[in-house]
Amino acid sequence: MDSKLGCMKRKREKRDEKCSDEDSEQKPLCNYGEKCYQKNSYHLQKFRHPHKDRIVKPEPELQKKPDEIRKYLMPSGSMEMKKQEKIDAGNTPPRIAEQENEYQGNVGDNNELPFSPLDVKENIKQKFLVEMPDDFYKFWSFCQSISQQNTLDSLGLKLVGPFELLDQTKESNSRVKSEKLLTQWRFYYDPPEFQTVMVGDLSKGYHIGYFRDDPNEVPAFVCSNTESEGCVVTPMSDNLFSAVCQVISLGVKKSDPFKKSQLTTLKKQLEDWASKNGILIEPQSQILKIRKKRMVAKTFYECGIVVPVDRKTKVGYREIPETNANIKKICKKIVESPNLSEQNKNSDALQELVTYVQYANDESDYGMGLELGLDLLAFGGEVFHPTILHLLGVAYELLERKEFAVILKAHLNNRRRLATTDTE
Repeated sequence: MDSKLGCMKRKREKRDEKCSDEDSEQKPLCNYGEKCYQKNSYHLQKFRHPHKDRIVKPEPELQKKPDEIRKYLMPSGSMEMKKQEKIDAGNTPPRIAEQENEYQGNVGDNNELPFSPLDVKENIKQKFLVEMPDDFYKFWSFCQSISQQNTLDSLGLKLVGPFELLDQTKESNSRVKSEKLLTQWRFYYDPPEFQTVMVGDLSKGYHIGYFRDDPNEVPAFVCSNTESEGCVVTPMSDNLFSAVCQVISLGVKKSDPFKKSQLTTLKKQLEDWASKNGILIEPQSQILKIRKKRMVAKTFYECGIVVPVDRKTKVGYREIPETNANIKKICKKIVESPNLSEQNKNSDALQELVTYVQYANDESDYGMGLELGLDLLAFGGEVFHPTILHLLGVAYELLERKEFAVILKAHLNNRRRLATTDTE
């Protein structure tokens, strides 16, 4: 196992060296200069780092026996080797810590971020580990065009998170703790897939954001959650304009005549702006229909998960051998255990499910661990945090969604309820 991990590490180092050297003359210089702490291949591919360049001398064995070495590194079943590496990683909990250390290499000393890049999109990706879609920037432009403050007052919404980096009235280039940005508007039940961009009634913990199945893909939909009401994440639309239209429509039904007139005017402005800029405002039912077709499991969040599944072999996901109702009963018994002895006893049923996940990972059904890990996160309870870290840390690595693992760790380190009326 150690030799295999060593091999994987050498591959990663060679890959990063290649990214640093390839097409170096055509790439722009990194804005951080010699203070750059970035280590991920995405950043190294995009920017040039002269101070990091180094000449790697080929090993004698590679010069003498290239065919033999190549056969060792890339056998005819190389896809199987990759698959086996993922499986081995999935059954080795320490790999979670390695992965976290690797991604924390994106920040500086004391867990502080480097100074912000001049490019606003790169700045947001650096701080939140995900890219914002086009409708995010277009919605900001819309708010600016009609006076952002008036928009917030009439809707009872506040733009937060990534939007705050677009606000020129705020200092965005100061050194800040990376975990603070990842968790500042992360509510108690939010999975790593949920990125908050608006908050409403904080007494209830109402918030709106993007839901991504993969951190390297565009959001699957815009959604909402009310923390005081539980974990359920509700898909609203595929863009912010359509989602806000729904909020306005609900507000119109509940408002007095004067407020109703304000909201009606705002809705028309929003719809006109969206129409001129080619943004479709579709009904929520359409989004729910599309989501239902894509998801492989509902989870306690009810918005579902999506993982790659081979159509012929069905490899990629297998059901948890227990109903959602029974899993909730198992979790409830563990949380309500009067003492540690009873808690350990009541945890046997959950440990059995974790064992099934390990079997599933061995056979490349990575979706099972993702589902169980998210179910535990959605149920709530600090007692589940170590198991959540293991299940989701492994699942995210095997599914190549490692940015989510970093967000998860930050969240569990500072998990709290933001709804002000919640007294628990």
